[in-house]
Amino acid sequence: MRLRTYLAKRAIHTVITLVVVLVLLFVLFRLMPGDPTRFFIRPGQTPEERQQILVDFGFAKWAPAPGNGYRAQFEERDDGFYQVNVTVRSGENQTLTLYVGHAKDVPDQDTFYVRNATISKDGFTDLWRPNPGDTLQLDVSAIRPKGTSGWQNVSGNATVSSWGGVEFNVSLSAPSVTPDNTTYTLSADIPTAGLPVGAYAVRIQLVDLDNTTNVTEGLAAFSLNPADLSPFSFPDDEWHVVISKSFLQATVTVNITGPGGIAAASIDVIAPDGSLQEDDKRMSHPLVAVRNNPLEEFAVYMRNMLVLDFGKSFYTRQPVWDEIAKRVGPTLLLFGAALVIGALLGIGIGAVMAWRRGSNLELGTIVVSLFFNSMPVFWLGLVLLWLFAFTLNRFPLGGFSEYSPVTYCHSVRTEECVGVLGYVKDILWHMTLPLANLLIIGLAGSILLMRNSMLEVLGEDYIMTARAKGLSERSVMYRHAARNAMLPVVTAITLSVGGVISGGVLTETIFTWPGMGFYLVDSTLRQDFPAIQGAFFLLALITIISNLVADVMYAFLDPRVRL
Repeated sequence: MRLRTYLAKRAIHTVITLVVVLVLLFVLFRLMPGDPTRFFIRPGQTPEERQQILVDFGFAKWAPAPGNGYRAQFEERDDGFYQVNVTVRSGENQTLTLYVGHAKDVPDQDTFYVRNATISKDGFTDLWRPNPGDTLQLDVSAIRPKGTSGWQNVSGNATVSSWGGVEFNVSLSAPSVTPDNTTYTLSADIPTAGLPVGAYAVRIQLVDLDNTTNVTEGLAAFSLNPADLSPFSFPDDEWHVVISKSFLQATVTVNITGPGGIAAASIDVIAPDGSLQEDDKRMSHPLVAVRNNPLEEFAVYMRNMLVLDFGKSFYTRQPVWDEIAKRVGPTLLLFGAALVIGALLGIGIGAVMAWRRGSNLELGTIVVSLFFNSMPVFWLGLVLLWLFAFTLNRFPLGGFSEYSPVTYCHSVRTEECVGVLGYVKDILWHMTLPLANLLIIGLAGSILLMRNSMLEVLGEDYIMTARAKGLSERSVMYRHAARNAMLPVVTAITLSVGGVISGGVLTETIFTWPGMGFYLVDSTLRQDFPAIQGAFFLLALITIISNLVADVMYAFLDPRVRL
């Protein structure tokens, strides 16, 4: 019962410690002087990408943009003409419908093709609302066929049509300026007198008259909306109705005011095949990133940390947890092996040296242990590399393995097919030098600590009592002296687990071992904020768990701790 109570208290202490560590990390990373968003600025980064990063890390939250702007997106599933009907309803239940024409045309880049087709009014292509009756100008730029030295005669015409049944043709003509050897330009006027409001597709066909089999097509679009929109109106100095392309999606934006304000806005999208692709899809205010206050930042931060959501790396664009998962294995393999081997050898050798105190073996072991314990880890690593990898060429200079894991090999073995056993041997071969570096440094400290602890225990009264009872020297040494002497050694070993990341920085960097230490150094040099935060949190978590393990082991090794 006492053991359960003890373990429950230690578990509660662990949770409290974890919360305190998270608060300290929050203060260090989030409330430090200066602008924390400076870490996020990268060449070529769009404002939208930076805002998304701010939201992911809790510095900001999405909120509707102020003003009259409404936006909706639809997917361009097929090439062709899309008609978008924008319906706006005011607070007084009055409605207005506007039309937007959109053309998605992907030209064939390997032949004679239409590169660009624009429709303008009075020389302005930033056209949002031509009035019925205006004359529009269509300009078409075409690229000559491959393998020809110059342009032949080109003829072109355009067909203007709408889903409402309107259709007429216009002829394209070449300008008076002689075209160059690359681009050929044609133009035509599009009269809109008598046309109803709506969206119109302009299908273009160009024919090389000297080679009539060489035909290419293009696509453009325009819309006509009523000149008088009352009681609605557009805000000054703002875009009104516009459609923009982005990757495989198109965005429709409308800015408009009405009596009593805008109650709702929606779109209907008619696909190139005439079907209704989107029906009454709701439009909403564009979202902008608004900075959070510190309490809101802390809430988002705690939620992300507790679910191990560290965001995405600024450089690899991959989730940080996935990046860490790739490196935890090599780190656990290297440092786990060094920790287990070092603990077993350190406890055993230290106990023997204390038992044989005053001998030449003890003196020699102390001298060697003190020498290696005071040796810088990077210097020993460089010596090992120079001697065994560079001079003697017995081990590789660094890395994890030269091969990939293979579970099956054909009868013919090649360098790419070494099998599981060959792959494991190659990993152990690469791990020899970094493992030796860690063992030499860490083993010296374990031996000295166990020896000193053992010497203190040997002077206790219960050791004399054990001998007086007639127990064998082996039983006195291992069952009474060594068990109690292990307490400070266990503390040192369990706490050293927390140094797996921080302590492995130099070793993994020198031997280019792809573990957490190397990842932490690389991320720090590149100011990869999400990766650094994730690595530090993992370090704190390992340290806290190590302390809990040490407390549990203390309870089993020394019953007095449970009291």
